[in-house]
This record gives sequence, C-alpha cells and structure tokens, in this order.
Amino acid sequence: MDLKGKLVGIGTKILENMEGNTTIVVDPTKETINLDDKVDDFINWYYINMVKGNYTDIGEYHYPRAMRNLIEKIAVWYELRYPSYEVNRLMPGSGQEEINVSEVMFNNNPYVTEVLDKKKNEMRISWDDFYNTGVFINSLPWEERCYFDSPKYSRMVYLDTDSRIGQLYLTKYYGYVEAAINVTSYTNSVVKDEELVGLNIRDVIKKFQEKGIKLPKNNELEMIIKKADKWIQQKEGILDCAMYRIIERGGNRIGPRRAFLFAKEFDRDINIPIMYAVDFSDPGLLLFMNEFIKAGGNKGLRCYVNYFSRASSTEKMDTITVQELILTKKNDVSSFYTSQDEELKQRTNDSTNQDDCETKRQEVIKQLRF
Repeated sequence: MDLKGKLVGIGTKILENMEGNTTIVVDPTKETINLDDKVDDFINWYYINMVKGNYTDIGEYHYPRAMRNLIEKIAVWYELRYPSYEVNRLMPGSGQEEINVSEVMFNNNPYVTEVLDKKKNEMRISWDDFYNTGVFINSLPWEERCYFDSPKYSRMVYLDTDSRIGQLYLTKYYGYVEAAINVTSYTNSVVKDEELVGLNIRDVIKKFQEKGIKLPKNNELEMIIKKADKWIQQKEGILDCAMYRIIERGGNRIGPRRAFLFAKEFDRDINIPIMYAVDFSDPGLLLFMNEFIKAGGNKGLRCYVNYFSRASSTEKMDTITVQELILTKKNDVSSFYTSQDEELKQRTNDSTNQDDCETKRQEVIKQLRF
C-alpha cells in the first residue's frame, strides 16, 4: 500500500486502500512489541502530520523514505561510535575481543601518525568523545541536520486573525514575547500588554485561560504551539526510532546494551532497551540489570523473554519483571554476581526447611532490594 493511503486518526489508526476503497481499523490499545512495527508507526505519523499536503506527490513519496534513511544513519553512527567490543567492555555480555577502537582510530592509524607526527608518543584521544553527537550532527547535510534544530516560532502572531487586533512579537526560538500591541484593547484591559512581555507563548495561553479570555477558533497562538509540539514530537520520534533500530541491529546482547547507552545520552526511556534484553544465556545479564537499576530503572518493569529467539513477529512473548529476574536468574559465571546477589544466594540457601528458607528470602529481599 502506498504511503498516501495511510491515514492516522486520533486514538485510531486507519489504513485506507485508495484503489479498493476499503478501510482497516487497527486497535490502538493493542501493544506493539515488534521493533520494526514501532518504526513503521512513526513513519506513518510523520507522513500524516509533517508531509501530507505540504509537498508535491514526488515529495510525499520521497520524504518518508528519506526519514527512514536518517533513522538508519543515526543507528549506524552509534554502532561506529560504540563497536560491539567496546559495548562489551563497558557492559560485559560475551567474550571480549582484544581490540580498542581508540587505538585503531588514532595510535594505529598510519595517516594520523604521519600527519600529527605522533609515531613515538601515544595520543590520549577517546574515540567515543572524538566522534561525539555534536560532530555527527554537524557533519550531516542541511536537509538532515535541520531535524535536530529547536522549533521555530513566527516573529509575529495575531490573537484574532480576522480583525488583526492583538499582536505578539516572539523570539524565533523558544517563543518568548518580546512585545505586545493592542492586547489591552483586545481583552478590555483584563490582560495588559506589559503583562505578557517576557512570557513564553504557552504561559500566555495559560494566562488567558485563567482570566477567562476566549480566543477565536484556529487562532494563530494555539496553531503555532501545535506546530512546535509536532516538531518536538518529530525529533523525539526520530531518536526513539534510532534506538529501536540500534536494538534490532545489535542483536540479543549488544543491541539492548548499546541502546541503553543511547537512551542515557539522549534522554530516552531507559526501560525500552531493558524490555528486549532478557536472554537467559547471557552471562552478563545480572550486571546489566544492576546498571539499569543504578540508573534509576524500575524493578517492576516487565520484560520480553528471548525476543530475538522468536520464530515469527507474531509469536506470543513470555514476560518477566526485572525483580523476578534478579532473584531467580542462575549464572555459572560467579564474577557476574554482585556482592548483594551472592549474599542473597548464600543466606537463602542456609536453611534446610523450605518454608523457613522462603521466609528468610523475603526478609533478605526487603533488606537488599528495597
């Protein structure tokens, strides 16, 4: 189905076949587990809210494809910045390669050593700091770099577009009121011009509501806020989808760990990588869960079990909470247990009576986990 045939309504997704004129309604309350579906959902949202009606037919076809390519480029950049062996060094999950990306990129790079004449003196440059977010974004062409900009606000808006009464002059970024003209007259002195100077446009709306001032339908003030909100939602959607692709591309161990680094750096939801991280063969799983908890993660988070071992995208997934995982996970590699895990294991095994053991276990859980 062509992207032009996909319509997203409030609370319901409607996919319309333009040729067959049939409509399929998808239940929005049904949880989307498949990571690829999450990316598709965002591309559909992007098409409906940011593309459709704003470009020619050619643009409407190509812009969603370009957006998908940008998402993939971000995921690939993060893989280059944190190769699997570097991710594994930070959060062990499998055998460690004896390779250091900073050494490869700088000290063992003939071009770098020749240009900087550092053959004898090792350079202390960290690759992940060198290839940082700012450098990556600034290296993008304008048509991709612009998506990371803050939303822009119109320099002047009218409270009433028809009457052209009540003007606000705004800063280009962040939407603060620099000057207000004839607002006093428009509101019959309920809100005076000088009261609005320095306020954010959202606070202006709030003040009008508090004072009982009703703005006309589809007024410029609320329209510009909705436009800014969509731009912010678009930016956050791009980052979220990059995180989904990082998980999917990296596989059962590296994917969630690399995405966890991404989530912390870009202020995304750290729960999401953990939800896809449960692989019972992973010797470093407990350490990873502890990293999650130290970062403020929720122990009650319910995770999918062996997501990457599914036979199909529709296969039903078992789940387990982080808390249950920590208390029941068996691990043959003793170095992967924390001191608290070892203490819990030892103290719960001391009792020969199963009931007494369970009682002690719950007491220790309360002491060590809460």
